[in-house]
Amino acid sequence: LDLALELKQKYADLPVIVLTPFSREVSMRLSLNKHELKKIDHVFSWLGHAEILLAIIKLVEDKMNVQDDIDEVGVQTILLVENSIRFYSSCLPLIYKIIFSQSKSFMTEGLNQHQQMLRMRGRPKILLATNYEEAITLYEKYKDNMLGIISDVAFDIENKRDPEAGIKLIDHIRNEKP
Repeated sequence: LDLALELKQKYADLPVIVLTPFSREVSMRLSLNKHELKKIDHVFSWLGHAEILLAIIKLVEDKMNVQDDIDEVGVQTILLVENSIRFYSSCLPLIYKIIFSQSKSFMTEGLNQHQQMLRMRGRPKILLATNYEEAITLYEKYKDNMLGIISDVAFDIENKRDPEAGIKLIDHIRNEKP
């Protein structure tokens, strides 16, 4: 964690991801350093499956490329709102696996390699928010290209845990886009 914070401070534009096996000690340190963790792009839990590495790379790529891909290709986005590191560490690889599988099934044998690459670029981009404010910001920015939202029920609003934050988020969105 100290190294990640030092790297992020030195290279602010470089995505910094922490991948850690979860233990009681790690959980306690993360909960004590919540304000410091906001400086790091993401923290993931190593659950023993290599698919997490691809999910991390794709999540970072999606975040970096989403606006250009929307402008150029009109891609859709899926917003995942989840504050549990362990849950999104297990869930994201599954979401990406499903999306890649569906994208491949849409490809026909007649497509050359360049056309297949463009088709994969047109897959929905996954955006991760870990609190209400991030979720609202991402929704407002990409709402015209929002394919769907997957949300936890309880997460932080203004740095306080709200057991109905997900319901409030969906109510906000439904009021605007029934």
